[in-house]
Amino acid sequence: MTTRSIAGFRSRALQLAKWTPAAIVLTETAVGSYWDLARIPYVREVFDHLGYPMYFATILGTAKVAALAAVLTPGHPRAKEWAYAGLAFVYGGAAASHLAVGDGPDKWATPLLFVACTFGARAWLPAGHRVSSRPASAR
Repeated sequence: MTTRSIAGFRSRALQLAKWTPAAIVLTETAVGSYWDLARIPYVREVFDHLGYPMYFATILGTAKVAALAAVLTPGHPRAKEWAYAGLAFVYGGAAASHLAVGDGPDKWATPLLFVACTFGARAWLPAGHRVSSRPASAR
């Protein structure tokens, strides 16, 4: 292998590593929003187990659709920031809910993985998709 082909492979591997957390969290969010809004039997069982009313599934499903729209729509960096923050709260809240009712790691570890993917996806956002951390007076 030449140095150029190794560099190209590393570049492609880095791009894949950057997009993997985003793909995971966005796929889960899309599937989860559908499941919540459709109130499939699995969602009903989990909400009953956790003690949440079913209308909360509609709120979560709608919020997930809004997050997807914000993340996937070009521009609007502040909306993307809020969407990623909201998804971190959704998945962190799911993990905390399972912990609160005494569920084991088989129930709360996956939502924590989605929290990690959310942070990873946010961290790898291209510079043009982030809200500037500099104050407006410094720009």
